[in-house]
Amino acid sequence: MLNFQDIAQITVEAIHENKEDVGIIDHSSKKKPKTEEELRKEKVKEHVSDLIDNSSLHGLSYIFDKRHPIRRVIWFFITTSAFIYSMLKVYESTEYYLSYPFTTARMRQYVDSIEFPAVSFCNINDMRISILNGTNVDIAILTNNPGNVTAEEYRSTTRSAAHDITEMLVDCNFNGMKCTAKNFTEFFWKQGDRCFTFNSGKQGPVLKVTGTGVERSLTLTINLQHFDYYRDSMVSGIHMILHGQDETPVKIRGPMISPGYTSFIKVEKKKILNLKSPYKTNCGELDLKYFNGYSMHTCWLEKLTDYVVKHCNCKDFFMPGNHSICDLGTAYTCMWPKWEEYDKNKLANCPLPCEIDSFHSETISRALFPSEQYAHKLKKILEKEPHMKNVVIKNVKQFMRDNLLRVVIYYDDMSYERVEQQPSYDTLEWLGDVGGQIGLFIGAGAMSYFEFVDCIALVIYARFFQSFKPAPPNV
Repeated sequence: MLNFQDIAQITVEAIHENKEDVGIIDHSSKKKPKTEEELRKEKVKEHVSDLIDNSSLHGLSYIFDKRHPIRRVIWFFITTSAFIYSMLKVYESTEYYLSYPFTTARMRQYVDSIEFPAVSFCNINDMRISILNGTNVDIAILTNNPGNVTAEEYRSTTRSAAHDITEMLVDCNFNGMKCTAKNFTEFFWKQGDRCFTFNSGKQGPVLKVTGTGVERSLTLTINLQHFDYYRDSMVSGIHMILHGQDETPVKIRGPMISPGYTSFIKVEKKKILNLKSPYKTNCGELDLKYFNGYSMHTCWLEKLTDYVVKHCNCKDFFMPGNHSICDLGTAYTCMWPKWEEYDKNKLANCPLPCEIDSFHSETISRALFPSEQYAHKLKKILEKEPHMKNVVIKNVKQFMRDNLLRVVIYYDDMSYERVEQQPSYDTLEWLGDVGGQIGLFIGAGAMSYFEFVDCIALVIYARFFQSFKPAPPNV
């Protein structure tokens, strides 16, 4: 049984344990007022704790739960593993995105009328022996010694010795209408060969057709002048090139068309749309000094001209610009070696155009040309030409088949193929993948980032801008 002294002792102990509840002040345990810096730190800690407790990130609150240490460790490893794996997936998605992949979509477009291609041809032989024979240029070629052939003599001789469209074109018919040599323009191929183009677009609007088949074709009868080929020609024929009007095909050979045949050539048009940088095609156009439009071939020729002029201080006669023409000696010792060096080292670096009109030609069939009866008719036509007066035709049919060819170029279908490069993994898809991976493994969504931004803003405000008044001292 407790006596009075025991009760008094318990009461004293209880009072000491809870002094504030009984209103007794112990001056020895009086708390000091908190400083402004301490209050700021407490506020920052409060904001961080609030983020941890209420964040939408999976596992974050469990990592900082002090009640269960083992559980904290388990959740730490789970959350860390999920975070690392999600970052690996984000890296893979980002790497794929930065490779700028694309797909190629193909679609056939049917139209009521379609542009006819520019049709260019170049004689395989570049100079006529009847003009070149006995000249200083001829002697220089035979002896492999340029001698004293001046630039002007080299230019004038080679130009006059080249084949002429007025002599080569025997007959021309487009879409049922007659055409002449005046409907052709001239350009020089990369070795200086003279070439001719029908429907270049330089003399008027680009020609179109509204139907298919040979009735809507371009039909050309061409005299190769095989009898006038130079000494070093091993084969006879022409190179036929179908191309867009914005392109000068100075580097394209094209398929070879042989004499003695009518060749039926089917045309297919393709419109190609390429992607600009940063995609691998890296299409674009350069501003050219010597040409109005841009193509890879005109770019190649312009840069070749600049390269030759830079090293030789002159150019070939067919190259663009107003620079002086190289004499034959300089052509042998400088121009042609530099040309070879230019091509070998691929110094052109001309970008692919972003939009290309491409024409594919396919020889469907051939027939012997001309027939024996038509050969005699052609003989009468050719004998009226001034340039044929001194040509002796012994075997009419054989002569025609050695020197003449006929081509029929036409569309088989009123359509063209549209080939368009399209990004296959754009920014929105990349953001979707990144967000999906992070959301799946650690539960972070767009709102989660705003939670962190909000917490950082509150912490900065509390740390540097919020006003705190220290509490008054206890009395």
